[in-house]
Amino acid sequence: MTDRHWQGAELAVDTTEVRGLPVTRVAGEIDLAGVDLVRAELDVQLELRPPVLAVDLTDVTVLGSLGIAALLDAHDRAVAAGVRFAIVASHRSVVRPLQLTEVDRVLTVVPTLDQVMPG
Repeated sequence: MTDRHWQGAELAVDTTEVRGLPVTRVAGEIDLAGVDLVRAELDVQLELRPPVLAVDLTDVTVLGSLGIAALLDAHDRAVAAGVRFAIVASHRSVVRPLQLTEVDRVLTVVPTLDQVMPG
């Protein structure tokens, strides 16, 4: 897999391999201006059908409703393709919106990447 990197004014998205599995890292604000970058990268990764796709939101400062919708859509497509999908997030800027919308009951949300990756 090649490393991929996308960057907009308020958002950076890249996917790298960690222990042989793709990790899509997002930094900045996932809102109207940046959600298409996130969707595009998750689409590319899900087409490859890895056993696990981790989305690392550790460096996300804003998670808007469009970002939440994009994550839910990617989760649904992952489940349909047999791909385990997990969100890595520990900051309030991401965890709180997921809790308030109860999306954390649907998505697997863990505080560290080690909890997603196999030993």
